[in-house]
Parts: sequence; C-alpha cells; structure tokens
Amino acid sequence: MCIICGLCGGALIAVILIVVLVLVLTKKHKPDDTPIQSQWLNLTNYPPIPTGISTIAGPTLAHEETGCVIPATQWSCSLPKEEHDSVAPNRSDQPNFRLIIRYKNDTATKTRRQDDLFSPNPSPPSAEDQAFLGNTTDKNVEPFAGEDTPFFISFITPSGTPSISKRQSDDGDVVPNIEDIIPPPATVSGGLAAPANLLPLPVAQPLHLYNRGTVDEHYGFYTYFDRSIFLKDINATRSGFGGNPADQDGGSSFDSATLRCTWAQTRFLVQIWTNSASTKPLLQAASGTPTSTSSASTPSSSSSANDFVTPGSFPYPVTITLDRHGGAAAKKLVYCYGMDASGKIEPKRSTITLEDRSFGGVAVNGNKGPFTNTTVSVGDGGPGGLDGGSGGCGCSWVNWAGAGT
Repeated sequence: MCIICGLCGGALIAVILIVVLVLVLTKKHKPDDTPIQSQWLNLTNYPPIPTGISTIAGPTLAHEETGCVIPATQWSCSLPKEEHDSVAPNRSDQPNFRLIIRYKNDTATKTRRQDDLFSPNPSPPSAEDQAFLGNTTDKNVEPFAGEDTPFFISFITPSGTPSISKRQSDDGDVVPNIEDIIPPPATVSGGLAAPANLLPLPVAQPLHLYNRGTVDEHYGFYTYFDRSIFLKDINATRSGFGGNPADQDGGSSFDSATLRCTWAQTRFLVQIWTNSASTKPLLQAASGTPTSTSSASTPSSSSSANDFVTPGSFPYPVTITLDRHGGAAAKKLVYCYGMDASGKIEPKRSTITLEDRSFGGVAVNGNKGPFTNTTVSVGDGGPGGLDGGSGGCGCSWVNWAGAGT
C-alpha cells in the first residue's frame, strides 16, 4: 500500500511540475515588452525606428541666443552650476540625454499597466498649436502637424538629482511685488527654492512623422515646460547688458543666488532625422574620451542605455531645441522670486522680466506678455497659436557634424 501511495504521490508531483512548466513557457509577454537594449523596429509605412533605451552624449551647441532679455544672463544654454560635474569632462553646454521609445501595438490585449505606459505627461499641445508652429516656425510641409505614428518617447534623467543644502548668509535686493500676476513659487522641503533646471523629462509623448519622403523627413514632438535658473543679480544698471559674471555659464550657484527665475511655457522640441545620414553624419568621439560619464558605475555601462561616449547610442541624427515659440498666452511669462540667505523663497519678493520674443527674427501673431491680448483660436479668428515665426531666446543641440553656430 505504501508503495502504491508513493507512486501516486510521485505521479501527482510530476503532473504539477508539467502544468507549472506549461504555464511559464506559454505565458504571454508583459504589456511593456520594450527592450532595454535599443533595437531597430521596422513597420510598414514608417521609417525604421530604434525602440528601447538609448542616449545622446556630448551634443554640440549649434545655436544660442540670449539677446531677448536684459541682462542676457537670465537665459542660458548651460546646465545649472550644480549639474556641471555630471557632464565632465564635456562643457556645461553639452547636456546628456537618455530616452526610451516604445511601440504601441493596438492589436495587443490592453491592460491598465499598458495604458499608463502611453499616457502623456504633460499633455501634448493642441492640434491647432502644432499646425501653427509646424507651418510658421518649424518649416514643415503639409500636414504641418505631422502624421500620427504608433511610437511614444520619454526622456529619463541621465544622472542623479543634485542635492541642495542650506548656505551661508548673502544679502539680496528687494524687487517689486506683483504676486497677483505670477504663479506661486516652486519650493521643496522647508520652503527652499526648487532646483534650477535647463531641460524637462517629458513622458510618453506621441511621436509624429513630418515631411515624409523628403530629405527633411523626421520623427518629432514638442511640449512646454517651466525652465528655471538661479541668479545673483538681474539689475542691468549694476551689471550691464551682459549681467553679473557669477550668473554666466548656467546661472548662479544655489549658494550665491538671490533669485530663482522661471521661463514659463518654454518649448522643448525634438527632431529625429530619418533621411539625412549623408548630410548629417553623427559626431565622432574625441580621442581619450572616457567610456561614460555619470553612469560609469552602472553594471551595464556598455549597453545602449548607459553609453555616454559622444555621440551616444542613438543611431539617427537628432536636433533638440529650446525656444520661446508657441505656448499658452495666459501662462507664458518670465518671472523671478527672491531667495533669502538660507535659500528659502521669499514670496513677497517677486518681479516680471520683459522679454523680446521676436529678437533677431520676425514674429507671427506675436504676443508681448501677460499684459497684452492676442487672438489665438481659429474659432475666434486667430491662426491657432502665438509667437510663431522666428526670433527670441533659444538653444539648439545636435549629435551630428556640420551644424552652424
């Protein structure tokens, strides 16, 4: 009897093992089966695209314009002082980028997790806004807003978040109070000023295809964000048009700053050139370049996700731009809050900075700031957007050779 029981028990265990193996081996892929290592995806009717995580390292600053504001140090194309070490030995105006491209397969079984992966943050600009800037600023052909694609892109921090601590005493100037116009200050724990930022980290932005079949064919998107900079002095009478030397190269350090200034509704534009390999060859790494920067300690530092040798692992030429075109008229302005000796925001010390959004160019449906009315909506007789055309402060980085400066 014991022998029979033993045989039955063994058979039962064997059956259980077989069932478990079948379940494991036939289990469906996770909703997010995007590879970590970047790999090409070829779909009918779309240019090949690298899905997964990849990098853009040590790009060239191809364009910089600071003349839209006085003093000019209020706009910078360099990382905040606290982030300079994260791109060493490259210059502070050569930020690194880490991004992930996902493919949304509409034929796959949908789950809440999958929906979350493709939920844009922030929300994309309106179709009218995209068509307006595509036509007047970005030089796209029709359809000016591009073609929809099943691809989504997110940007991931390429390095750790800089820490901010209390600092030694430093005196600052009191500026006019206009708290009824500007947004509340951005703060962190204890009322300290939030870190300065040059670039955003948008999530799940839908990629569009522009200029299909031309030499300027590209995937792209843009979004708006609030970029901020620490400054020591914005009094042009004292510091002149060029500003205080302490505010150059990415603004003041947190320890020396008396102001945190914000450029609300700054545009972040990404263009991935899919038909320009011969005209936009990728940058080459300089001899002696280290294998990586801030990600050198990552176990998979040789993967596409952690390759910070110029030009990075992204295989297409890319242009990344900050500018002041478009945006929501009611939210778009440049404002500053004072900071006390410990780095805390002083809500009663606030000011608005005047900005020439058409500096060096020609505006289309230009808006001079929160004190003027501009008709925007097509339904109201407007063109669909504001501050189109050219001009204003801006930065452009490229991972390819031959771009003008």
